[in-house]
Amino acid sequence: MKKIIIYLLVIVFSQKLMAQNQKELKSSVKEVTVFTNGAQVTRSANINLQQGTTELIFEGVSPYLNVGSLQTSGKGNFIILDTKHNIKYPEPPENPELLIPQSLQNKIMTVQDSLTELSYELDAVKDRKELFTNQKNMLAINPLMKGGASSDSLPVLKDVMDFYQNKMTAINTELQKARKEEARLNNQKILVQKRLQDLLEYKNRLIAEKSGNNSPINQVIVTVSAKEAVSGVLTVSYITSNAGWVPSYDIRVKDIDDPVALSLKANVYQNTGEEWNNVKLILSTNNPYKNNTKPYLPPWYLTYFMPITYQTSNTIMQLESKSAAPSALRGSRAEEDMSVATKSLPMAGSTADYTTQSQNMTSIEYNIDMPYTIPNDGKQHLVAVSDNSIPASYMHYAVPKMDKDAYLIAKLSGWEDLNLMAAKANIYFEGTYIGETMINPNLVNDTMEISLGSDKSVVINRKKLKDKVKEQTMGNYSFKTITMEISVRNTKNTTIDLNLEDQIPVSGDKDIKITFNDENFGGTYNENTGMLNWKMKLKPKESKIVSFTYTIKYDSSKSLILK
Repeated sequence: MKKIIIYLLVIVFSQKLMAQNQKELKSSVKEVTVFTNGAQVTRSANINLQQGTTELIFEGVSPYLNVGSLQTSGKGNFIILDTKHNIKYPEPPENPELLIPQSLQNKIMTVQDSLTELSYELDAVKDRKELFTNQKNMLAINPLMKGGASSDSLPVLKDVMDFYQNKMTAINTELQKARKEEARLNNQKILVQKRLQDLLEYKNRLIAEKSGNNSPINQVIVTVSAKEAVSGVLTVSYITSNAGWVPSYDIRVKDIDDPVALSLKANVYQNTGEEWNNVKLILSTNNPYKNNTKPYLPPWYLTYFMPITYQTSNTIMQLESKSAAPSALRGSRAEEDMSVATKSLPMAGSTADYTTQSQNMTSIEYNIDMPYTIPNDGKQHLVAVSDNSIPASYMHYAVPKMDKDAYLIAKLSGWEDLNLMAAKANIYFEGTYIGETMINPNLVNDTMEISLGSDKSVVINRKKLKDKVKEQTMGNYSFKTITMEISVRNTKNTTIDLNLEDQIPVSGDKDIKITFNDENFGGTYNENTGMLNWKMKLKPKESKIVSFTYTIKYDSSKSLILK
């Protein structure tokens, strides 16, 4: 018996000693590396250790952390022995009823009393219904009502019928009253129950607010050992889901003599259960949840096809896309309306001014060198990442057969050095939003072309010269000669380069012969495709006219399809 008592005392003493050597740390998120899917969170806390072994507890970590990604480091004369994840379930308050006001308690009791009284009234109505229903049944099965009496006579039958009618009418009237009363009481009971439910929910919310959050608390427990009392810093990091960032670009062109301004933006979101307040923010193009196992190519065995008959059902899924209206950050037309005093002020900066880019073996990181806050709300928050200037050449492109407008094209060179990502890009020209495009660095050539929209300052007219259209027939063949004329005028105050395209038909039948008249033709002609091209430079207010002629030889007994 004495040994058992000693053993219990040792256990109790050990538990108290361990409880004394546990410390809850006041930690905060210092640095977050946001991946395209997920984030790595780094927490730090100052520590003061006594001699011996101590369990240091980081509370409030994300419930979505990847336990296998836990890493611990520190600064100080101590040894890190163990790191583990733990979930703490807080004890509920002993008497939560004391946390709510008495007035609310009185309301709840009053509603409960009303609900009890309604239940009694409903029971009484149900008893009345049952009584009248039994009377009705007894009257219906009575032998006298069925003519079962031995001395039936006409006066007796008449009295019985009158009695039956009067009695059944009275019973049915009372039953109808009871049903209406029951329906009224049931409706009233539903309203009182709803009122009681609302009051109880409000009561529970008050208890939860006043007693604190009783939801499970995620912890990281780090066991350390020190030979003497020391102080230092302890840091833990882990990867958590429910976070990420989506890249997007702004392409801005002020004038066709200026380079293209390319701005990278990041839409950062997080719903990790933690608050990222004034943290060092790093954006990484890495995805830790992507499969990192190298592919294995098995042998390819060739065999004969064996047809199998089966039925399939196709399911068509519709995907909804939300497109957010782009917002101009800088360089809008509103700058033109600024007052003289405002124009003297410097341009406002952005986080892009504090971002440095680094590249490792597999990803690119953007370090935001200023504190940033990303709320724990799951919404996208815009972070300006970088601003770049790309050399560009500009050219107008026109296909008057398809569209009479000339389109301004920016040709970007040197974009390969910017480590672009596949993303949506908003285009702004002279401060006006033009539209959006997609940047895919895997699909573009050495020169990236971006359309800046149509330019109404370049006037183009294409017409068929009817006085030069000739038709004649010789034998079994007809000959048709067509001349097209294109006039171009530059109404701008600057010189432009124009790439003009048109076409002549290409024969799709051996009986159809097409001859191109290249006399006085100043462009280039592709005989295989029938494409015509003129590259010209137009000075301010200058006009030019180009034309081309072709002849079609075809079977006169057939009709041509000319567009």
